[in-house]
Amino acid sequence: MHCPSCLQELHLDEKQLFLSDPQTNNMVPWDPSSEPNRMRRQDQLNRAFLKCPNDKPDRHFLPVPYLMFGKPLTIAFVGQSGTGKTHLLAAIMAEIGRGGLDSLGIRCRSVNTSQHHAFLARAVNQLEAGRVLPATRPTDFVEFTDALLITVNGQTRPVAFFDIAGESLHLPGKATEFLLGVDALIFVVDALRALRLKQLTLAREVAGVPTQTAGLADPTFSAVLDRLPREGGLCDVPTAIVLNKCDVLRFEPPIDQWLREDGRPQSAPDPADVFRESQDVFAFLTRHQATPWLRPFMECRRCTLHFVSATGMSPAVLPMAGGSTVAGSPTAFAGGIRPRRVLGPLLSVFQMWGLLDTPVSVARLREV
Repeated sequence: MHCPSCLQELHLDEKQLFLSDPQTNNMVPWDPSSEPNRMRRQDQLNRAFLKCPNDKPDRHFLPVPYLMFGKPLTIAFVGQSGTGKTHLLAAIMAEIGRGGLDSLGIRCRSVNTSQHHAFLARAVNQLEAGRVLPATRPTDFVEFTDALLITVNGQTRPVAFFDIAGESLHLPGKATEFLLGVDALIFVVDALRALRLKQLTLAREVAGVPTQTAGLADPTFSAVLDRLPREGGLCDVPTAIVLNKCDVLRFEPPIDQWLREDGRPQSAPDPADVFRESQDVFAFLTRHQATPWLRPFMECRRCTLHFVSATGMSPAVLPMAGGSTVAGSPTAFAGGIRPRRVLGPLLSVFQMWGLLDTPVSVARLREV
């Protein structure tokens, strides 16, 4: 097994275990043999962290449960700042927390309770309260944002999610080294940036997206795709392309039809439906001269495409102190949020990785 951040080979060494001190938030060395009670020792082990032997550029730790259930699945969200990656991940976690995967027989629990609750507090709960989340800050060293233990058909596997600032993905070296070992990618296309449609002008102004940037390719897509290993000219990493913020296009065909299909998934996605949606996304982006965002589909051996809205509602500019407003600086979703179809890309990735019974394939799309 390898560290998902630096790719260092890992072994569960009891001499390198630590517990987080809730008073100081520091890591304190922990020896399992110091706890004679078996049940308490197991509980502490579930809360413990393993120090990665590679401390460059920064010392980092991994939750022990992440290392105890077979090879983890790492999923990275790709897109420049403002595309809605954090909102999408928060919406996915919120849907999972509400039991959105229960009907599929998928059970989820946190890899580390304190880390998971921290993400709930700073992102999921804020989004649920209708607040616009701040952009992810760039960093010189990448660690996963949150991780879950996913149980399907009696088998449990860790799944870790990377939500990386777009600026960080442009950096060479250590900041993007994790991409060499990532297991799946979700490329997030911002409808406001990718499409030059005139009806999006007001939405762009409210969101602070400069009109002159509409239609320009997302540089993070190239930065990531150029870094990935290839075999036979194609990347083998399972990939999903998400056209996000589809709420601003909810009256446009065929998006209007897909957004009406908003119920929780009752079974594993039907490959025929996934193929049909992928066709529609491909055709929509092609028709509106947004083909640069289809590059992951052209270069990845397995790829699906999805219509999604992480919030279901465009943000509105709220009055600040004194009643003034700041154009282009939305702070809240005035009408609340209603995520649409956010679990589709995740389930597609699960299928491509064999975690669900029915594999997804859209290879025929290349022949259309």
